[in-house]
Amino acid sequence: MEPIAVSFTSSGVRCAGTLVRPDGDAGPVACVVMGPGGTLTRRDGLPAYAERFAAAGLASMTFDHRHWGDSAGEPRRWFSLSEQLEDWRAAVAHARTLTGVDPDRIVLWGMSVAGGHVLLTAADDRRVAAVVSIAPVADGVAFNMRPAPVGVQLRGMGRAVREVLTRRPVTVPVAGPPGTLAAIAAPEAPRGFEALTAGTDWRNQVNSSAALAMFRYRPVRRAADIAAPVLLQVGDQDGMAPAAPIEKVAATAPHAQLVRYPMDHFGCFSAEHINRVAGDQIAFLSDHV
Repeated sequence: MEPIAVSFTSSGVRCAGTLVRPDGDAGPVACVVMGPGGTLTRRDGLPAYAERFAAAGLASMTFDHRHWGDSAGEPRRWFSLSEQLEDWRAAVAHARTLTGVDPDRIVLWGMSVAGGHVLLTAADDRRVAAVVSIAPVADGVAFNMRPAPVGVQLRGMGRAVREVLTRRPVTVPVAGPPGTLAAIAAPEAPRGFEALTAGTDWRNQVNSSAALAMFRYRPVRRAADIAAPVLLQVGDQDGMAPAAPIEKVAATAPHAQLVRYPMDHFGCFSAEHINRVAGDQIAFLSDHV
């Protein structure tokens, strides 16, 4: 299970990735394409799942979106929904060319915003074999409409508009407590990001205009177009990803199943829950790929 560095280009920008193959595989195997959520990188929580997939006989390819981690792209730490979706399409295309990977058994795996990305990517690519979506942001409108003081909302909107008009980064914190100016103001947000990124160069800042794009981000509206089987995993204590749109995806996608866990948004990476969450994923993939 020795990790192998890989890279691919997305709209001319180099994206860095890591391929993990199962030991002793005798032929083309299924490959799980894994992207990090939001402002995270492929090193933040994803290797623990990649190791479990390899032990179960599955290859995996994790990658960093452009502007983040080891991928290229300026300015750094710039969050763009449209660019990340382009990166997903490029990552899937690259995974299909990897030696020893069955191009017809590509699985999409994403958590949080990436959980929404995999739904949209699968809706456009009927060749995808299966989808694992953990605590997905299934509706950007609902995500943006979390309660916040009017003054905080106006400050955030003002920063976003200034960034669009000046075309220069105007940052806000990624995570903050409820009621504060942050892209994600939720109880588990600060401690969740800090725990996942301990020892890295992660910074609690992101471009403010990303909030405006969220109003057009509606994976729930494409659920009916997903031909592949979908596993949706959600936490009953999640204070970040609204539950109603996820439940609508489960009800609308032709081949979806929803599994609930007693955890918050980041619980899938905790020692308390990861074995059960990953075990359910492996059982799901054993059935479908």
